[in-house]
Amino acid sequence: MTAEVAGLARRLRVRARRDVTTSLTGAYRSAFRGQGLTFEELRDYAPGDDVRWIEWNATARLGRPIAKRMREERDLVLALLVDVSPSLDYGTGDSTKQDAVRRASAALSAAAIASQDRVALALFGERLRRVLSPGTGPLQRERVLHALEEAADGERTDAGPALDWAAEKLPRHSVVVLISDFLFPDPGAPLRRCASKHDLVALRVRDASDEPPPRLPPVRVRAAEDRRARVWRQSSEAARSFAPAVPESALRALGADYGELWTGARLLPSLLRFFEERARRRA
Repeated sequence: MTAEVAGLARRLRVRARRDVTTSLTGAYRSAFRGQGLTFEELRDYAPGDDVRWIEWNATARLGRPIAKRMREERDLVLALLVDVSPSLDYGTGDSTKQDAVRRASAALSAAAIASQDRVALALFGERLRRVLSPGTGPLQRERVLHALEEAADGERTDAGPALDWAAEKLPRHSVVVLISDFLFPDPGAPLRRCASKHDLVALRVRDASDEPPPRLPPVRVRAAEDRRARVWRQSSEAARSFAPAVPESALRALGADYGELWTGARLLPSLLRFFEERARRRA
């Protein structure tokens, strides 16, 4: 392991521990609820308890408010489909989109394991690079963090194999989180198949430089993946090639949830905001 990779591994571990000591784990649990609730015990009602769980027969018999204590049945599989293609290797300031993808993936896996959920992982670029079957506990967290050290390569991005893996290998109704800049061809059938079998979440990583200033003059650019040089104009085909091939509207039409994560200091707040919005939608 090179010094650079070892340093990345240490930073990911420190970041993951710091992120899950904030409100992230609670927000994660609210956004991704378990399959149901089971009765655990009766106890005195306390201010702030949900009134839906008041046990009226026991309340009438004992002459004081009694509430049921319920335990959430989670048994969730969180599968992270993580883009590691070269198009993510840029960003403004000191943080790239690849940094944001790795940090978000590390935080999500740590929050899931802290909630005793099972975590699976698939890394993809030009091909399916690496997969981890569902697992939980500290050892699985270390496997995920180690896998996220994978370097980017390839000349294009293809999300299809990772989506096929999720559709074919994961238990039905898993939570599948696709984390990418979405600068890849429309996966078509693999995307639809995955959305029909699982709870699909699409998190698009953004950077402030994604939106150029108005009336920008033509500039010469070189694509991060195929390395082709082209002249970029706001009304040109080159400009359209930087737009995601699968827009938010198409993802929502498939029943997928959609959110945007931002590089740098905005990453964790944007992830928390997505969790809160999802929890409200599903309340």
